[in-house]
Amino acid sequence: MSNYYNTCVSLFYLGKNFFGSQSQPNLPTVESEIIKSLKLYFSNFKDFTLASRTDKGVSGFQYFGLKIADSNIHEIHRKFDEIRLNLLEDIHIKKVYFMPDNFNVRKDALVRTYIYKITDKKLIDSVNIENMRLASNYLIGKNNFMSFSGRNAKNKFIREIYKIKIIILDKILFFEISGKSFIHEQIRRIIYSLIRIGLGKETKEWLEILINFPSKGGSKGIVSSNNLTLKEVLYHKNHQKILEKV
Repeated sequence: MSNYYNTCVSLFYLGKNFFGSQSQPNLPTVESEIIKSLKLYFSNFKDFTLASRTDKGVSGFQYFGLKIADSNIHEIHRKFDEIRLNLLEDIHIKKVYFMPDNFNVRKDALVRTYIYKITDKKLIDSVNIENMRLASNYLIGKNNFMSFSGRNAKNKFIREIYKIKIIILDKILFFEISGKSFIHEQIRRIIYSLIRIGLGKETKEWLEILINFPSKGGSKGIVSSNNLTLKEVLYHKNHQKILEKV
């Protein structure tokens, strides 16, 4: 019986040339490109999982996990050094970690944080930042986010948002949103709604209505995916301590 190493790998990818992170038939995705490289170096691995799924065009700092057999730790590191050199330039392997057997890179994630940036000076000058901040308070906590769900979201609309931060830094407008998990397109639809409020097209209380009386399409639109980045994925302190080792 093979001894499997529960391996976790940190990475960064630029999403502009991918149809999302998760494999799709006949389309370039982050997962398909990584698996293609893994198969060149590891004859026996299983349970490949990304910590978080991201949509077409979305970039990400995150992790993937897999179980690798028939090797030793030094050999695994050596092979990942070669994979790092041969991956597409849009995918950057950072570090390799060996986790406890019961660790699952996706299921054990406690916090996922996304950042969206806007550089359009005309738009930035037109929005009321304080109104957007006040409106965002209606979204904090555990709520039904059906009004902010995409076409692929079905049934599981109850999610919890921990924090929303809206700032202007170096003439760039940043939205930072943290939660345990998100519905398909939820982040981008929330940002679209906040911008409508910032432009005075909706009142702050409109978000309260969308939460209390959820309906598909209620958010009225979505922002582009190209400026959205998965900033980080965090775990329980025992696992996080391993992942933060220098």
